[in-house]
Amino acid sequence: MEAIIATNRLGYIGLNGGLPWKSKKDLQHFKGITMGKTLLVGRSTFESMPKLNGRKVIVVGKGYNTLEEALKNDIDFVIGGKKMYESVSHLIKHIHISVIDNEVVGDTILPHVNQWGVGVPLTWYEFDED
Repeated sequence: MEAIIATNRLGYIGLNGGLPWKSKKDLQHFKGITMGKTLLVGRSTFESMPKLNGRKVIVVGKGYNTLEEALKNDIDFVIGGKKMYESVSHLIKHIHISVIDNEVVGDTILPHVNQWGVGVPLTWYEFDED
């Protein structure tokens, strides 16, 4: 399983149930990487995002799957939120991080990806805010 994360320059990944930036280029990048894949997401993040056509989305949380049920699937990417990243960090084999050129203070900070496992490859992308 891989992780795909977007953060801003201050390390924030969320604000009021959404993203603290707008970046069409990052959204296009996310779509390109995840199209046709199976995605794992927490309930709160799932309920705050648009429908992801062309992808199988497995949701964990109240009213959805347990983590154990979800992990019976062949998951390609975990896409958030913070608790979900932390819950599966030991299973991550590659991390994709998009850094958005923005310094808005959010309310959810990026998990400590450097603690997810020694030698986990990381691919870094940078995008401007719209």
